[in-house]
Amino acid sequence: MLGKTTGRVVWMLAVTGLFLVPALAEAQRDIDLGVRGGLYSDAEAGFVGFELLVPITRSWYFNPNYEYVFVDDGDLSTLNLDAHYDLPIRSPFYVWLGGGLAVIFAEDEFRRGRRIETEDDTEIGANLLAGLGFGKGQAIRPYVQGKFIIADETEAVIAVGLRFF
Repeated sequence: MLGKTTGRVVWMLAVTGLFLVPALAEAQRDIDLGVRGGLYSDAEAGFVGFELLVPITRSWYFNPNYEYVFVDDGDLSTLNLDAHYDLPIRSPFYVWLGGGLAVIFAEDEFRRGRRIETEDDTEIGANLLAGLGFGKGQAIRPYVQGKFIIADETEAVIAVGLRFF
C-alpha cells in the first residue's frame, strides 16, 4: 500500500498530467513512454517505475521518471528530472550518459512501544547515469541503465526497461 508521501506524489503527478494532456497529445509522436524496474542497492529492494522520453535536440533527451521502491518498513520513492546525451556511435545500440535532479520521498516506520510511528523526509539529490539501449529505430526498445543517486544516503540503482513509440 502506498504511504501518505507517495500518495501525495502520485496525486500531484496525476493532476499535473491532466494539464499536460493537450500538449502531449499534440507532440505525442515525439514523446516515448516507458516502464522500468530494477534494484536499489542501499535500500536492498526492488522498484518499478514509469518514464517519458522527450527529445530536446537530435542527441539530447529530457527523461523525467518516477520510481517506487518496495522497502520493508515505510515507503521510498523518487521523482527524477533527468537529461541524457546519446553518444554518436555507429552500432545497432544506443549509448547514453546523463544526469539530473532527484527528489527523494521517504517515510520510515518504527515501533515506539505498542505504537507504530512514521517519519516523513523529502530530500533533494543528484543523479549520474549511463545506459545501453537496444532495437534502434524499433517501436519497442529494451534498455539497461545504471544510476547513482547522490544524496545523504547515496544509492546505486540498476534498471531494465522498455520504451515505446
